[in-house]
Amino acid sequence: MRSAILEISLLLAIFILGWLQTGWNSLFYIALVLIMFYVIVMVIYIVTKRSTISQLDKLLGVMALAGWLAIGWALIQQKGLHIWGL
Repeated sequence: MRSAILEISLLLAIFILGWLQTGWNSLFYIALVLIMFYVIVMVIYIVTKRSTISQLDKLLGVMALAGWLAIGWALIQQKGLHIWGL
């Protein structure tokens, strides 16, 4: 699970940095969709595997989840949109 968190986080970071450098709106929306997909998958994974994964993996998963939600919210605020205006 740790390697999956790292790989997805690197992919998201690439799209976010690409959007910040180029200003292409498509990269902004791709990053937001990937963040939403990541959150859904992580919640499902943590809930279904809660008895078999270690406490450290749960903690890392929740921390990554909270971090990416905060980054997604900051992206929306940076873009000047509100949640219903996407």
